[in-house]
Formats: sequence, structure tokens, C-alpha cells
Amino acid sequence: MKKLLAAALAVALIQIPFAGNAADAPSLVSTATLGDISLKNVSNAAVTDAVSDDQGVLLGGIGSDLYHDPSDPKDIFYVITDRGPNNDTVQPDKSAGTGFVVPGFSPIIMKVRITGADVEVLETKAITLKNRKGVSGLPNVKGYDAVPTDVKGITSSALYNVAGQDSEGIVRLSNGQYWIVDEYAPSLTNLTSDAVVKRRYVPTNWLGSSTEFSISKSIPEIYLKRKANRGFEALAVTPDERTLFIGLQSPLLNPSSTVGNASLATRILRFDIRSKTFTGEFVFGFEKQSVVDAKSTKASDLKLSALVALDSDTLIVQERTDNSFLLSTIEIENSANILGTKWDLASTTPSLESYTGAGTHAEVEALIALAQKKIIFNSTSIPTMPMKIEGVAVIDSNHIVVVNDNDFNFAYNATTGKVENGSTKSSFLTIKLAVALPTTPEIALAKFGKACLTEGAKSADLTCKANGRDLRWRK
Repeated sequence: MKKLLAAALAVALIQIPFAGNAADAPSLVSTATLGDISLKNVSNAAVTDAVSDDQGVLLGGIGSDLYHDPSDPKDIFYVITDRGPNNDTVQPDKSAGTGFVVPGFSPIIMKVRITGADVEVLETKAITLKNRKGVSGLPNVKGYDAVPTDVKGITSSALYNVAGQDSEGIVRLSNGQYWIVDEYAPSLTNLTSDAVVKRRYVPTNWLGSSTEFSISKSIPEIYLKRKANRGFEALAVTPDERTLFIGLQSPLLNPSSTVGNASLATRILRFDIRSKTFTGEFVFGFEKQSVVDAKSTKASDLKLSALVALDSDTLIVQERTDNSFLLSTIEIENSANILGTKWDLASTTPSLESYTGAGTHAEVEALIALAQKKIIFNSTSIPTMPMKIEGVAVIDSNHIVVVNDNDFNFAYNATTGKVENGSTKSSFLTIKLAVALPTTPEIALAKFGKACLTEGAKSADLTCKANGRDLRWRK
């Protein structure tokens, strides 16, 4: 109890972003932009005859997440699209719908090389089932997911698919396998090196079922209270590849939408890759919306959109609105683990989600404080920052790369019945931080004699030094 009370007092010590000399401010190093690529061509190259008509939409949405393997060259990254091009629709009964412009599309994983202003696509894979049929980006369960329609607002049973993924987070392991998260179930999914679904982890009592892939209903049931289209948004793997951290985009609607939409508390799950079990759950406390975005007037604008594991216990967390974002480091403390506690029960009153800021829920505030959150970057320091940054990767102690989700860069013209492409491109921004990170995945993996990438990097008594033509960790 003393530790919790002391931690609660630490909330006031959260660091505020840079406000010093311009010479010490973060700086933009380079911006690389994805060229125009036919959505139909890239889809059909990955899944035969998946898309008959892409309505003229170009490949986009690749910034749903960004992953950099610390053992890869510094210019290599993995990206993933979400469910595909969609628009807001109005159904005949005047209720809201989500219009699927290219319903045959399945989420795409790409390996890219970023060089200066150029993005080179090295590999492209669609997420598929064992029969090589694409999973699609369609909602899974009628009555649970948001209602899918065509572009004119007409729904049908053909627009549901229990295998569909609204993918938002990706990591790739050294064995070539991928892990992704999605917003529908919400789910965590293990893919083969060819992006074939092996197993999907979903909440207990989720109503979906399938004979085409394995399902494990092992996520706490309370996650069924996720806000529609605000499920899992962020994923990180620890450098030792033993642990995944999974970020819930928005607070659960627990016990109601009114409480959830006002909440400043979302959740991060921990998953052990070897045992295939969830081993932890932690509270992340958002800043007030006005701190993240001066234009925002409501807490429901806030989203947790990206995670990076710097080591086994230190995460970078991105909290954002569509306009701007903050990056913070947090520490994962086992004393703050709420998995299997009263906070996973819908009957708990007041709920964890009733936290709306300092002084509103002492128990939750104390749990948040244990994370020792420190803000390390404010996107407003880069004037040319695109909207909807959703992917973050760490290159070294001083440099990060971020990418935007351009939502496939289109608008549907209801008058003409045609798609109109816009001018927002998928852009990768390399940024130099004002203050060095406390550690990096590369440093966390330091071992005497092992190859390294950042000359001069230090880890305890080891330094990344040239050894002939190679860089190695040396004493």
C-alpha cells in the first residue's frame, strides 16, 4: 500500500516535452514517400484474382504499423495495412455503416527499404488462410462488429467474414513468423513466414468460430467491451523475442459508453511467446486530450496507436489524436499487473475506466504512476508532421522513424458514384530526438563478440566497435 501511495504522488512528476533552445529540439532528418501502386495489382499478385475492381484506389494504409528488427540494416522495415479502403455510409434506416470499397482486399504486409526520399518495396504478402484464400478485411460477427455495407450503404451477410482482420500492429520474429493484432475481435494472431494464419487469440466467449484456422479464446472476457473499431492497435516484441505487449487503442466501454468515452485509462496486455499464454495486464494513463492536441475537446479523440519494446521492461508508447501525438517511455512493473484481478470483472464498481484524470480514481491513479511515464517527444515540434501517425520504430538511441496511415488516400463521391484519389501519401519520417533514449533494442541484445550496427553504442562494459570490416560488441 505504501508503494502504491508513493507511486500516486509521482503522477505530478510526469515530464513535459521539450521547451528549451531550438538547437536542442527534435529535428526532421528526411522524409520518404511511397509511390503510386495499383491496389488491384498488388492484391492479385499476393492472392490470385482476389480483386476484380479496385475502383481506382491506390495502395495505401501501409502506416497502420511499422516494425524494425534490431538485427536488420537500419533502412529495413515492415509495414502492414488495415482492413482496406472504406468510407462512412448511411443505411436506409438512417443508421451508420462502414462502406467497403474493395471487399475482396486482404490486409497486406510489406518489407520496405527507406533510402533518403525513396521507399523501395522488397516483399509483399497478403494475410491468408491455409488454402491460400485471403482473410479479407471484413467484420467477423454480426451484431458485435460495426455494420458493413457497400459504398451506397446497403448491407448483406456476404460482407461478414469470421476470418477478416482489421490489422493494426505487426512484429516479425527471427524465425520469419509474424504476430499481428486487430481491432475487430480484438485479436492477437500468429502467422507463418508466408503470412498464413496459424492461431488467433480472442476474448473468452467471443461468438466467432471457424474450421479454417485455430482459435484460442483466452483474452479476458472484459475485452468484448471494446469500442467498435477501437480494439487492439499496437504491438511490440521484446528484443529477446520472448514477450509481446499488446495495446488497446481506446478505453473499454465499461460499464457503459458514457464512462468509456470519458475515460483516460486504457490497457496493455503481456503475452509469453513460448507458453502461448497471457501473463500480464497493465494500465496506461492518457494525458488530458488538450495536452496531446490543443484542438481536441473530448477524451474519446485519444488513441494508443504504437508500442516499441526498448528492452524486456521498458516500452515507448504513442498516444495520439488524428492531429498530433506524444511519445513516452513507461516501465512494466509486476506490482502493477492487474491480470485476473477485480479489474477484469465487469461487476467491479467503480470500473477501471472511470478514471478521468488526477484525483478521480485513487487506485487506478496509483497503478498508472507505477509505470513512471516520461514524455520524450511531441509531434508538434516537427511542423511538417503528417496527420494520423500510427507507426513508430527505433533506429538507435537518437533516431526514430514514424509513418502515417493515409486511409488509402481516397474519397467516394456519392453524386458521381466514383472514387476520387487525394494527395495524402504514405510517408516515412526519420527524426533525430532532442534527448537520447535510455536504451534501444540493439543495446538490449548486446553480447560480447556479437554483430552490432551503431558504432560507438554502449551497453554496460561493451561498446560497438569496428573489427576489420564488421562492427562487433567489444570490451
